[in-house]
Amino acid sequence: MLLRAVVLVLLAFPIGASVDVLHYRIDITIKGTEIDATAELTIRPIARTLDQLQLDFAGLTVDAVTLDGKPARYARDKDRLTITTARETAEPFRVAIRYHGKPADGLFLQNTKHGDAGVFADNWPNRAHYWIPSIDHPSDKATVEFLVTAPAAFDVIANGSMQSTTVLPDGTKRTHWSESTPIPVHCMVIGATDFELVAPVDSITYWLYPRDRERGAMQFGRVPQILAYFTSTIGPYPYDKLALVESSTKFGGMENASAIFLDEKRIGSEASLEPLAAHEIAHQWFGDSVTQREWHDLWLSEGFATYFCNLFFEHADGRAKFLERMRKDRNDYLEAQRKSPRAIHDPTITDLSRLLGGFTYDKGAWVLHMLRGLMGDRAFFAAVRDYYDAYRDRNASTGELRVIMERHAGQPLDWFFQQWIFERGHPVFATSWTWQDGKVALEVTQKQSGTIFRVPVVIELRGENVAHRENVVIDERTERFELKSESRPSEVLLDPDEWVLKEMSIADSPAPTVRHPF
Repeated sequence: MLLRAVVLVLLAFPIGASVDVLHYRIDITIKGTEIDATAELTIRPIARTLDQLQLDFAGLTVDAVTLDGKPARYARDKDRLTITTARETAEPFRVAIRYHGKPADGLFLQNTKHGDAGVFADNWPNRAHYWIPSIDHPSDKATVEFLVTAPAAFDVIANGSMQSTTVLPDGTKRTHWSESTPIPVHCMVIGATDFELVAPVDSITYWLYPRDRERGAMQFGRVPQILAYFTSTIGPYPYDKLALVESSTKFGGMENASAIFLDEKRIGSEASLEPLAAHEIAHQWFGDSVTQREWHDLWLSEGFATYFCNLFFEHADGRAKFLERMRKDRNDYLEAQRKSPRAIHDPTITDLSRLLGGFTYDKGAWVLHMLRGLMGDRAFFAAVRDYYDAYRDRNASTGELRVIMERHAGQPLDWFFQQWIFERGHPVFATSWTWQDGKVALEVTQKQSGTIFRVPVVIELRGENVAHRENVVIDERTERFELKSESRPSEVLLDPDEWVLKEMSIADSPAPTVRHPF
């Protein structure tokens, strides 16, 4: 997801630890600016005894609730719907909630930028419960189907595969979509307006407003190549289709599983949407298929999407383009760190909007880049493929990623994850060097307060008759290294290939400083 507007949403903790929602069947009728709907949930109890079922549900009027087809007692308390179940079996059951009204959030019934009527869901992070009774948390994934009755002029898009489209006697149209792969609730969406479809290759479609068709299709550029690169690098694409949909959304883009929504304001107004598309397509693997188990591990979604977007440009356009993007991410993180320093994983945060930005996106991408530099391409990408294979259609945590990375790295990485994910900051190096008697004496000091970082890094000597590299580990406040060099080098480079997230500080010593490639 690429952020366009800050959304203040309080942190939601999973209320459904006693149950697992297996399937949502949402039958929804669009009536102007309101909806009539029935949500039928198939639920598996975790424990044998279940006295009550609690669901996230806000605002809309509940008309009736049934349990396995029979009327059930229920109560409303703010954003919670509590249903009396009184069950003594762990067998799955079905609960159906019939409701109506105008959603206060999550589903927007409003005109498009061209003035045409439209309906678009916009759920992230936990706003689906404003229009779907649900366990609105990423840890509870389920399959979903939507049956949408809308004006006949509307084209309807949703997750999964289209099952049918039927024109009804009253002139409305009923469209049935079904997603058979479990996905997080925040990725369950519908979109409905007058669309024109462009299909550049099999399994990929662009759903664009008619007036934006030509310009919008050109903006997507190399989307087929992006999809092909990620498939070959990570593993099989997890869904039956890939639709990129022009929509009314609060975000620049939203990675809804198999149906990516893109801000209508960006369609037709920018030269290229390739970076946006690459980011959201990467989310289909990371965020949608492999989903963070809890919100504070959001970097497993946004850091991966940011880094794999950059990797596509390295693959397609070369290392220089890749480093240009990584430097921008570095600068964005440093700006966020200056404004409000924190760790990537910070359990004190209770406002989900604060999880977005320079830490989960940009620093998260650099964490993956540093892992790649530490492990080497072969081991790193093998680990990524194993991670995806192990947690496809499931939930994962930072600790579970670490275990897989350690197996491929052939070494413990607890120190790496501790300093980069669970502690704040980054190393700030001050360096100086001298040359005498065929040796370079290099002094490196970590100037930042707080954590002393352990940093495997390359030192390179360069000069007319000098070409030498050496791998070292910096893990103390001040360290000194000696490197053999028969001639005086013209420069000494710390991390010449730009694998480490860091800043450089000018040392007090008048001796030559180590050059930094940024």
